[in-house]
Amino acid sequence: MTRSHTVRTGVAGRPSRGAQLRSAAILGAIALAAMAACKDSNVPFFTAPTTVPNTPAGIDNGVTGLFSGTRLDIGTFVLTMAGFGRQAGNFTNTEPRFITYNLGVAPIVAPTGPTGGVWGFEYTNILQAKQILTTLPQVVPAYTTAQEAGITGLVETLEAYNYMIVAEIHDSLGIEIQGATSAATPTQVCVKDGWAYIVALLDSANANLNIAGANPIAVVFPPGFSSVGVTAGPSTAQGSFAAFNRALAGKAGLELAYAIARNTPASTPSPTSPGVPDVGALTRADSAITASALFNPASLAPNPTGGFTTTDKFGVYLDFSSTSGDLVNPINGLANTLWLLKEMTADQDTLHDLRWLAKFSSDPTPVQQPTYAFAAAQWHYAAYPTTNSPMPIVRNESLTLIRAQIQIGLGNFATAMTLINDVRTVVGGEPAVTAAGYVAVRNALLKEQQISTVLEGSSDRAIATRMYKLEVALDTTWDHTPGFTDQHTTVLPIPVAVTSAHSGAFTFSCSP
Repeated sequence: MTRSHTVRTGVAGRPSRGAQLRSAAILGAIALAAMAACKDSNVPFFTAPTTVPNTPAGIDNGVTGLFSGTRLDIGTFVLTMAGFGRQAGNFTNTEPRFITYNLGVAPIVAPTGPTGGVWGFEYTNILQAKQILTTLPQVVPAYTTAQEAGITGLVETLEAYNYMIVAEIHDSLGIEIQGATSAATPTQVCVKDGWAYIVALLDSANANLNIAGANPIAVVFPPGFSSVGVTAGPSTAQGSFAAFNRALAGKAGLELAYAIARNTPASTPSPTSPGVPDVGALTRADSAITASALFNPASLAPNPTGGFTTTDKFGVYLDFSSTSGDLVNPINGLANTLWLLKEMTADQDTLHDLRWLAKFSSDPTPVQQPTYAFAAAQWHYAAYPTTNSPMPIVRNESLTLIRAQIQIGLGNFATAMTLINDVRTVVGGEPAVTAAGYVAVRNALLKEQQISTVLEGSSDRAIATRMYKLEVALDTTWDHTPGFTDQHTTVLPIPVAVTSAHSGAFTFSCSP
């Protein structure tokens, strides 16, 4: 038995968010993806190269394109989620919708245009992954069993990661599961079933990586994946790609557990209650994350000054460069207009926390957008100092806090606090804190996530705000200002191009 839900999006005659994301203020940063990589998807339903050559070189080129394409929407994703989490905003004077939409001043208009609002690029990548997988058994000369399994596991993992980005930013509005070809109509599912699919896909990928075992994966890895580009598996081995897979599986399992809870009103968390997150999903998530060689609380260290580095053996990064034809770091281009919010600076120790000292810089320059400038603090994000700066997907620090979230869901508050304090004391150089009970421990987690993962690819703060049903409690930037009403927005609407392809609606089914 399934339940069907219909989401209608789009407001005729109003400026689109797609136009916002391609405004002049960001052409040198986020929208450059459309110019520098591959042509985006045309809905319906999605387009990608019609074939992948059935040679090792063809597969290697296909996988290289998949790595590269996975970066295309990351600027939009990170900037939007930072706004949803009330951490930072782009206060450029050329485009107020970066503030009104991302920070909840006004309802977001459903995205239009070729990028599709964190949708089209991801599904093009997903279809590319499926085409690589279809071609693998036909390669001449044939791969060995171990080689084919290793590439399969890698491609399935990247496919799952693209689904994760879509699920995290659209959340309760649902996602689509793409068929094997562009001619196949995608299946529309609720976010709970979407996360179940993602977890299963990651488990399938891990099984293939374990078949490949200690063999190297026969493709070229980008620099940001150097920490997991030595062997296929197992996940506990330093340098294995399976370590990345299990790190993603830990996060995906956590999100599945809370998606299940939010699907049942009696199980949904509230600002004062933990709700009933699914224990089975949490237990599997905990096993996954602790099986990843990237998770190692004993190896936590202060953040490097001058930005992150792809030599971090406990992190995986999207890397960028200013080389002709490549992509530059999309947040770096916003350095002069991307300001932290006062509600973030008020929550953190800006004088002593080592994370703050490593990642943020003060600036007395007046903030653009005078209408909204009162919400901005005089601090910039400085962890992406150049166009070539890598952006984290997962790091030891973020994984430690993810495991703390899993432990909170399981009711193991003391274990969660140990992990939270590991990050706080070792990475932040701050004194340990004492907290007991759900609300206090959850709040301690949110405080550390806010400073530890701001403007990173994991976007953990916005996800947690939504997961714990704290949108109204925490997203209050405009609530106490005459003339403003905070929308408490934490999801991006389904793109108009997608709903138009389905008779003007996005109608999904949801299993019990």
